[in-house]
Amino acid sequence: MQPRSSLAFKRDPSLLRGWDVVRDAESYDAIIDDKLFLGNLSAAESPQLLNRLGITHVLSVCPDYLKVSENLKHLSLPMLDDEHFDILEHLPTTCQFIQEALNSGGRVLIHCVMGISRSVTVVCAYLMFSQNISTAQAMRLVRARRPRGRPNYNFIRQLQVFSACNHNVSPEAPPYISWKAQQDFDEAHSLRVIDGMPILTGQLFLSFDFPSNRDHASAFLDHLGVTHIVSITPDHIISVAQDVLERHVHKHFIAPYTAKESLLLALPLLCRFVDDALQTNNSRVFLHCMDDLRGGIAICAYLMFSRQIPPAQALEILQDRIPLFDDNPTVLRHLELFEQCQYAPSQRHPLVRAWLSNTPPQVDTSSWIGGLLDKGNWLQTR
Repeated sequence: MQPRSSLAFKRDPSLLRGWDVVRDAESYDAIIDDKLFLGNLSAAESPQLLNRLGITHVLSVCPDYLKVSENLKHLSLPMLDDEHFDILEHLPTTCQFIQEALNSGGRVLIHCVMGISRSVTVVCAYLMFSQNISTAQAMRLVRARRPRGRPNYNFIRQLQVFSACNHNVSPEAPPYISWKAQQDFDEAHSLRVIDGMPILTGQLFLSFDFPSNRDHASAFLDHLGVTHIVSITPDHIISVAQDVLERHVHKHFIAPYTAKESLLLALPLLCRFVDDALQTNNSRVFLHCMDDLRGGIAICAYLMFSRQIPPAQALEILQDRIPLFDDNPTVLRHLELFEQCQYAPSQRHPLVRAWLSNTPPQVDTSSWIGGLLDKGNWLQTR
């Protein structure tokens, strides 16, 4: 018997069943108390656990090799945790199975191999369908109960399409047609969802990665209609090829990790560059940062600056587009300082100095004007 390829193993760890693999311990969480449970393969394979939880229905969303008791109703769908796998076509079926189980008074366990990506996606889809909530809201509910849940970005995008289709996916639905065309383009050019995620439709894109192949990179930027590129790196090295950059208006911001304030101080000029670009007809801005937290900070800062909104509202917009973005204390502190400095933080600003020295400010900052730009002239451009 020929061994399976290592690529197949990477695409789906469950294909290693029967080989010498260390299995995870049983892991499960109740998403809806006493009704809906989300877990891993080991949990689904434990008769004792299923009996203790009173499980009546099992939904397996990984390759079909699980055998469960004949007393249980079992639906198995061989899904792959892959950047280009079409999970959309299965979601109406999974939602119907879960709903019918709960309507009959049953208890359902949904599982994949790790209980992190495929099963989380399916549970989110059901919550969206049954409670008529957004992708971001469903993701927050699930991760509140199962913090390790983290679907791949392509599944997140498909959940957003599921919502746009009003939970009724069909090949004729315009959102599905649009997604499928993008999916085919991405696969043909070896692209991933995180290579370019729309924040403001048709205007602003955020990228956490970028194609290493120059032809693919050029085709990708042309496909998006990008005119301006913003890159944020900790040093002079940019992952985008120089000849690709030369075809666009490019602004590079260097924010060393060794300087705590470096990104904060870059935000005013970054926001001004993006804003000026988007004031031009038919312009599209591509913000590239390999660090997702820093990229998210930059996007939120621009939303705050351009719309005069507080950090919480900017984060809500970002998380609606990228539900997996975590607003940790570093993100929140950067955005709070940016707002408190009236979008013009500088190294001389008392709040920035206090932040750097980790001491509370001792001065009245109500009339503070300093910053990288003249705030009066800046705000007149709004």
